[in-house]
Amino acid sequence: MTTARSFPPSILGHFRSAARRYRGVLGHPGAPRFFLAAALARLGVAMTGLGLLFSIQHATGSFAAAGAATGAFALAEAVVGPQIARLTDRWGQTATVPVAVLVHVSAVVVAIATAGRAPFGITLAIVVVAGVAIPQPGALSAARWSRLLPEPDALRTAFALEANVNDAVFLSGPILVTLIGTSLAPWAGSAAAGILVATGCVALSLQRSTAPKPRRRPERGADIHRSTLLAPPFLAALGVNLGLGCFFGAVPLLVTAAATAEGRQPFIGLVLALSSAASIVAGALYGALRSTPQPRTVQLIASVVLTLAVVVGAVWPALPGLAIMLLVGGTAIAPLLASSSQIVQATVVPQELTQGFTWINSASAAGIAASAALTGRLVAQGGAEAAMPPLMMLVLIAVMAAASAFRTRTPVD
Repeated sequence: MTTARSFPPSILGHFRSAARRYRGVLGHPGAPRFFLAAALARLGVAMTGLGLLFSIQHATGSFAAAGAATGAFALAEAVVGPQIARLTDRWGQTATVPVAVLVHVSAVVVAIATAGRAPFGITLAIVVVAGVAIPQPGALSAARWSRLLPEPDALRTAFALEANVNDAVFLSGPILVTLIGTSLAPWAGSAAAGILVATGCVALSLQRSTAPKPRRRPERGADIHRSTLLAPPFLAALGVNLGLGCFFGAVPLLVTAAATAEGRQPFIGLVLALSSAASIVAGALYGALRSTPQPRTVQLIASVVLTLAVVVGAVWPALPGLAIMLLVGGTAIAPLLASSSQIVQATVVPQELTQGFTWINSASAAGIAASAALTGRLVAQGGAEAAMPPLMMLVLIAVMAAASAFRTRTPVD
């Protein structure tokens, strides 16, 4: 029987130290409540896209219509999301988030109700409204951590915790919405996602004590003509997340194509889960470390690891090689996300902070959209092997962006 005495003292001490660090950040007044509320909302967000796809495909009988709707939803979220975040920075989470939730949930309900009954253009327009208004609970939570924790090491732990939640919800969300949609009704997945988003976001917005203060007027002495969203370190972080999004967008198509060609379709879900599992472990370790390299150094190292993982997939584009690619590449995901949040917090002024966190999400979404479209076409023409060289070039964006950050110093250096 394995007991605590079976572990070397150094390992046991590290586990205890890690637990203390995570208990420390969650021990701040109000932190557990807003963290859990945001996590609940993020699970709903992770279920929303696939729930819409199931609902609209069932109502219209067309995968093309469902694909167009989910693509329009994602594009609207990526393009307009930062502008909604700008309003949140200006007027505060308490004032803006409930309104956004009301518009989003109402639009999803109307879109599902009109799908297959009204002209598809009307449904598509309503889906765009739903994408425009969907809240960004990850950015809302990160802005609260930035206000609550002034110490950089504590913030690193909090952002690593957020990255782990992101991995967990995007691993479990699609599974949950699929189970609900197939066992109850096709629209039930969307209904569950809407309930989770509304419940989590409303609970989050009602917690005023940890909410960032609205910035309706520029602070005295501030330069109102120059946005910190144009600062080189922030732009470099955008490039890193664009490259990471390219990885996210290509992987499901590559694994599905390879598994189908080899007759191993039952292994698709297991292989895809490897990256999330590796990222959760890497994120937990990153947040638990007593000290780490500077965030820009972490970004460069993790980007190189991600690129090397893609090289493995390019050399061995069969399912085992792609599994190794996901396992190795997954170790880079949480450190990239957490260090990006650190750079945003240190570089962007408070009155633009929610926008900064949202732009990071938008850059990743843009990479997903571009990579998925390109990879899908190349896979259709020549299988997974044909799509690997372009993916390598796209992921190199992350390495080049991370390397460019070394031209300037950031406040976290």
